[in-house]
Amino acid sequence: MTDLAQADETEDAGVWCIEDGKPTQKPRAATYDSDGVERLTYSNPFNLEVERVWFDAKIVYAVESGEVELEFDEHRICRDNKVAMEYQIVYQVELDERGKLEDGKEPDRVEGQFNIYDSVPGMDKYSPLWQFNYVIVPRDYVANTIRSEADCLNSGYPILKSTVVEN
Repeated sequence: MTDLAQADETEDAGVWCIEDGKPTQKPRAATYDSDGVERLTYSNPFNLEVERVWFDAKIVYAVESGEVELEFDEHRICRDNKVAMEYQIVYQVELDERGKLEDGKEPDRVEGQFNIYDSVPGMDKYSPLWQFNYVIVPRDYVANTIRSEADCLNSGYPILKSTVVEN
């Protein structure tokens, strides 16, 4: 097979690229390039906002579909839905007693810092629902120094677990 060949019409699965309605088969490639960036081709037909996020010190891409209301227990553990953890590096955030942003006020985010995911599709702990955890850093923090869940947990910075969930 060449690098990019017309898909066999009898095959129902494979590594395919679909352009203008025509499937073409391509060879399986490495997930990340040598700089740790996800090798993704996405035409964005619906003009969605795509964000870059860290996963284990590698850059991956995500599309946010909006906030979701879920039920949590007193420890801010989701009751009926599996959620993945997303970490946002901030200078300051205020949460109310329910774990929501106080008066809807957005956190004071570190400019240029990518959010951090604890998982990606294919992992057991992955979910398309992301529960926000706010990592509170000092003003002299350098953006993108923290690049993984382990970095967050081992940073020594306070982490506030919210009940804010996005899809």
